[in-house]
Amino acid sequence: MKKIKQIFSAGIISLAVIFSGGAVMADHSPDKEMVVVEKGDTLYALARKYHMSVARILELNHLDGTTIYPGQRLILSEDEDVYHKIMAGSFSKKENAVNRVSQLQKKELPAGLSTIVIKGKTHYRVQAGAFKNKKNAEKQLKAVKTAGIKDAYILAEKPLQIFGLAPGDAYEDIKFRMGEPKKTETHLNIESYYYQNDGAGVRVTKNMKDGTIGSLAVYPEYLSERMFPAMPFTKEQVIEEYGQVNKTEAVICYESAKCEELTYQLDNHELKVRIDRDGSTVQFLELTNLIYR
Repeated sequence: MKKIKQIFSAGIISLAVIFSGGAVMADHSPDKEMVVVEKGDTLYALARKYHMSVARILELNHLDGTTIYPGQRLILSEDEDVYHKIMAGSFSKKENAVNRVSQLQKKELPAGLSTIVIKGKTHYRVQAGAFKNKKNAEKQLKAVKTAGIKDAYILAEKPLQIFGLAPGDAYEDIKFRMGEPKKTETHLNIESYYYQNDGAGVRVTKNMKDGTIGSLAVYPEYLSERMFPAMPFTKEQVIEEYGQVNKTEAVICYESAKCEELTYQLDNHELKVRIDRDGSTVQFLELTNLIYR
């Protein structure tokens, strides 16, 4: 698979807490906070404690009812680290998108192409930068509109992650997020974590230079949906978590069966999600860094 590279001007981002026992521990990233449910906890008590509605906790964690269980890991945060992307057009024909990119580059504005599939049809989107700081994004939007793109707008997107984990995070954060596995296997620089003994729920490739996460693969069928309710176990939950896909394709998965593969790309990260032949069940989620793959 070809590496995707897009270069932006300086200052622009390239398209490259667990609470337990009441003790707050600083997390490596501010996008999500979690609570490990203890005996006696109720959803209503947690909602009051963390100033959230019960409905929002249910939504964040894909819960169908208000019953919770000791050891369950629940997402309890509205805070999200987002990128503010300057969208400068969407086209059904690639040549029109290329012309829009050229128009922006002639004005010395950064621009690049990405694709998104909507109802089976590929659209070519023009992006003129991405910022974490919303004020900087608004300045860039003004510059793009001044360049003649009057319908440009800001699109806020979350960084790609799986249960709060992403390439480049500290290797120790896996157990910090997911909890202590029942068994661990190591082969070269790949480590597998077993949470239910019958299969590796998490496999991680370690960066040998700095010990951080190189790539991350999660297999929901080997995880407890009760203990990890915020993990996407179905296609519907994937779309709810990550939004519209950049690419959808049919792939051969096993026994010559055709499965669906969803691809998301943002900030040099690529997330692939394999959907089983039933059209709903998630086989695996794999998150990699396109630069180092």
